[in-house]
Amino acid sequence: MPEARFGSLPFQEQIDFFRQKVPLGTRAWTDIWEGEHARAFVVAGATKDELLNDFRGAIDKAISEGTTLAEFRKDFDQIVARHGWSYNGGRGWRTRVIYETNLRSSYQSARYQQMQEIKALRPYWEYVHSDAVVDPRPEHLAWDGMVLSADDPFWETHYPPNGWGCQCTVFALSERDLNRLGKTGPDTPPEIQLETRTVGSRGPNPRTVQTPVGIDPGWAYNPGQAAFGRNLSDEAIEAWRRSGPEKWERLTKGSWADFDRPQRLLAEPSIFGLLPVVSGRAEAQEQLTRVIGGDRKVFRPGGVVVEINAASLASHTDPARARYFPAIIETLERPQEVWLAFERHTESGKVELRSRIIRALDIGNDRSILVVANAVGGRFEAWTFLTTNDQRYLNRQRQGRLIFSR
Repeated sequence: MPEARFGSLPFQEQIDFFRQKVPLGTRAWTDIWEGEHARAFVVAGATKDELLNDFRGAIDKAISEGTTLAEFRKDFDQIVARHGWSYNGGRGWRTRVIYETNLRSSYQSARYQQMQEIKALRPYWEYVHSDAVVDPRPEHLAWDGMVLSADDPFWETHYPPNGWGCQCTVFALSERDLNRLGKTGPDTPPEIQLETRTVGSRGPNPRTVQTPVGIDPGWAYNPGQAAFGRNLSDEAIEAWRRSGPEKWERLTKGSWADFDRPQRLLAEPSIFGLLPVVSGRAEAQEQLTRVIGGDRKVFRPGGVVVEINAASLASHTDPARARYFPAIIETLERPQEVWLAFERHTESGKVELRSRIIRALDIGNDRSILVVANAVGGRFEAWTFLTTNDQRYLNRQRQGRLIFSR
């Protein structure tokens, strides 16, 4: 298999993508999942900061200076000897996985960013399978040459790399390019079929997941989109570019003071008001379904994807609190602040990328409430509201990276 070397010239977008990652200790590769890898640098089994920073430096050198796998292996040996690290798997396999996974994902993320910038001129994307792969996946071969709109939802889960060792890529095409291929418009995207698989069964954090057929578990995400696209607002991207990678690395340490935010948020007049009081969860679910206009709805506060499931939320909510459901919707639609932070789950030990969406609302009669909505992995997880804009509680929630503020 050829080495993942992408040319001798530095690729600045690729360097930027890698350097915005936060070193994060993990016991197993399943500790963090899919798009969380776009913001975290991990080496499975490496938990010490000094060890992770050395590995990160070696990968940074490979990306910024174009060093080869053979050169990375020399750095790897020195780092392992210096820290006395005991790792699983053979040296050849382990070094290739670390090196190629980081180089390929950072390269493709940077390509995604570039293609987004020229999307108006080249609105079509072609999936291209690499002939260099010795044992190709049949699904990847079937997608070779397929042309879809750059905004097609297919790219949210099938943008390469799509598995361990995947060398597929995507090319941006103009209308003229499309005509040269004998096409008058984009192809019809294939139907996405899901399969249930269990991964990491021998490790501390096994996962049973549904993943598209043809995609390795844990790879059904778009690395460029997760880091630079729909999961971050334009304002957040510009803030990141202004502050630089050093400030971004404070993702697990930042607070409201680091981002020059006021200690107390101004309570803004509520648009939706409150719902009638209900006595049971069935009624609460009916109310929430009417509010969101269906059984479920996807919101994008500050660019972060958050899906609400009416049945799930109502089943975990005290009916007495259901009258405040509109406050959740208003918070997700018109947030005042959105924060991201890596947190380790107290029971499972898995590291999660959690978003907190915050808004202070004036609900009339000289009353205000502070709403904090929590989401993990794109799904609404929990919410808290206080009938006062409690400064101490508010500031405890404002931890991590501020990606959106008004």
